[in-house]
Amino acid sequence: MDRIITTALLALVALCGSLEAWAAPRDVCFRLQLRDDRFNCAEASETGARRACNPGGHADMVGHQVELWDKDWASADEYVGTWYIGGTGTQCIGLEWENADYARGEQHPDLYLRYVNRVNRAGYVNYVHVRGVNTDGSAASATSWRDGQPGDADRYVAINCSGNCAIFSAGTLVPTNDVASNRGLRIMALDSAQHALQAVGEVMNGHIDLQYPGQSDCPTSCAPSRGLIKITQARGGNGSNVTHEVGHVVQMQEFGQDWLRDDCSRGGDGHSLTSLEHESCATTEGWGNYIAAVSWYEPNDAGSVPIAWGRDFDTATLQFATCSDDAHSEIQTGKGWWDLDDWNNEAGAGAAAGDDDRLAYATTDIVTGWRQFDDGDGNRDDGESGQDGVNMRDYWGNNSGRFTATGAFETLVEHNCLQAQVDD
Repeated sequence: MDRIITTALLALVALCGSLEAWAAPRDVCFRLQLRDDRFNCAEASETGARRACNPGGHADMVGHQVELWDKDWASADEYVGTWYIGGTGTQCIGLEWENADYARGEQHPDLYLRYVNRVNRAGYVNYVHVRGVNTDGSAASATSWRDGQPGDADRYVAINCSGNCAIFSAGTLVPTNDVASNRGLRIMALDSAQHALQAVGEVMNGHIDLQYPGQSDCPTSCAPSRGLIKITQARGGNGSNVTHEVGHVVQMQEFGQDWLRDDCSRGGDGHSLTSLEHESCATTEGWGNYIAAVSWYEPNDAGSVPIAWGRDFDTATLQFATCSDDAHSEIQTGKGWWDLDDWNNEAGAGAAAGDDDRLAYATTDIVTGWRQFDDGDGNRDDGESGQDGVNMRDYWGNNSGRFTATGAFETLVEHNCLQAQVDD
């Protein structure tokens, strides 16, 4: 069993550093899972899957935060603290009782959980969370196991916890089994966002509100600022859609601004993996696709085959026969960053024959590549004017001094036929 690691709301040292010194610590154990009905996510059968989703079943809620409360009948319940779930399987919270203010002279606590619609990276140093909110921006309602069920009000309460105790040892706690409900889909979306935090949260610098269902001004999901993503009702269960939007937030946070150069007007109404777009659109949307892929698949596993929206983001096969078209394709820019990250070094194909995927850099190094952009609207700035700026060639131009190994330009740009992008 894994001990839950505390969030920033309770000091790490209080849980990990002084546990043995407590006079009479309690350990309360449980297992928290979500009912899963997601698609566009890595399943357990796929090589390189990172904490797979489980469509039609249940998935452990790693990184989700829970509050621990002491149930009372004659007075108000006492709040004990907030923790996050640090791993899979049964989890245990260690807490002090006799010497704590919340004990209030009670000999033994009666402990229950509240799920509060908030996730963070497990094992973090830099603490960033994603919080679930309603369409109007208000906090989503918490799920409480205080009152059990009719005829068994204490079904999910650890009564008189005097040492080692369990909450519902006969099964798992599930916030809702209704996968079609807003609550069920919001939890799935939050769990998908947690995957993105697990991959890139250490270099993020701000919290995110995940609005579900999203407002009508955002019919296909969007990231209107560096602290907000809106997920449309139809896409709460779309694992790659949610992580894609987190990718846009990551880029905005790196730029320190609430917008991105992302002109998708060339392809008509909207954009797609296979549409021909202005280079700013192909690059910005391709970045979101890369974050989606790296959120669900491990790039350090050479056998990983990242699948998003039904497409293989690792194959060397190009989307188009000519580099002039591939340079305007968001699938190829997304694959460029994946190739710079992953350990599967494959030979080039088609118009990129002879241009191999030769290198593997750290995900965090790739993310912080956006920090190399100056603030402004000139060439290689974070707001470069024109339909084709900011593009992949700007990213390379600003990072050629960081990615200096032989073959870096070949891996990032030429292997995916992106050299036809404008570099001015």
